Amino acid sequence: MLYTYVTENEDNDPVGPRDPMELFSQAAEQAGLIRAGDPLDQNVVDYAKLVVQMCASIGDNYVQPESSDGQTVGDRIRVEFNLP
Repeated sequence: MLYTYVTENEDNDPVGPRDPMELFSQAAEQAGLIRAGDPLDQNVVDYAKLVVQMCASIGDNYVQPESSDGQTVGDRIRVEFNLP
């Protein structure tokens, strides 16, 4: 197994599941689609989910090295965003 050693403090960048709607809202704000605190339109949510699915389909070509059952990177992306 390949190990990578980094000098950055991983505690400064928490990992793990995050709220997909929060991430979609942040992205929509950054793209200028909504202002801070505005609700997301369902169309924007649907579009964001489609983009995530497209990204996950690319990840389907790569098996996670730590997976014993052949789970792909795409599978992991879908789990993180609560997608089927």
